[in-house]
Amino acid sequence: MSIRICSSGCCAANHLQCGAKSGMPLEQLLALTTLAFVGSFTPGPNNMIATVTGANHGFRALLPHVFGVPFGFASMLIAGAVGVAALLLAHPLIASLIKWAGIAYLLFIALQLAIPRSGSGEIRERAMVKPLSFWQSAAFQYANPKAWMLVAATTGSFMASGATIGGTAIIVGVFSVACIGSVVVWGWAGAALRSWLAVGSRMRVFNIAMGVSLAATALWLAMQ
Repeated sequence: MSIRICSSGCCAANHLQCGAKSGMPLEQLLALTTLAFVGSFTPGPNNMIATVTGANHGFRALLPHVFGVPFGFASMLIAGAVGVAALLLAHPLIASLIKWAGIAYLLFIALQLAIPRSGSGEIRERAMVKPLSFWQSAAFQYANPKAWMLVAATTGSFMASGATIGGTAIIVGVFSVACIGSVVVWGWAGAALRSWLAVGSRMRVFNIAMGVSLAATALWLAMQ
């Protein structure tokens, strides 16, 4: 059994193939779905940022991040489908720059969370953690080492024999649903803690803990 999505027109780029074989077998779709949801829902920079944003500013402030993450990651998958991502990652210098730029940004966010600022209580904490805009969240994917790992795994496993328009659309769709779901769940968890964190110094401790977690993630990525 397979799912078919066909296009009447053909892509100018040779990397994207058109025609009847543009679908995806069911067993491959199940494997893709598993990769997308496990990769998206496990702890990572996007989910930690979602939790911190939800806890400090509420769920509504999280919405740009909810839609910015899948938009940015979808553009990376499309780049993978046409071969651009493979070319970038195959070049040692470019791959290294992408990796270390992402690590540096994660450490920057971690420091913003962990270093005390002048001010008082919850107002000070909120000022420290500004929600990302839609375009900031989308652009961050290109500096997110975990996102590049998922792109590499996806292109290697599901686009190795040549990407099709229909197959790429399915991959983008599955990952978009997974990304939105993971950011919503992690952000909602943070928002649900707002009342409890508003007591005493709990928000300060929470932000420090999240900052340390982000720093640990960055250091782990640096050792890969």
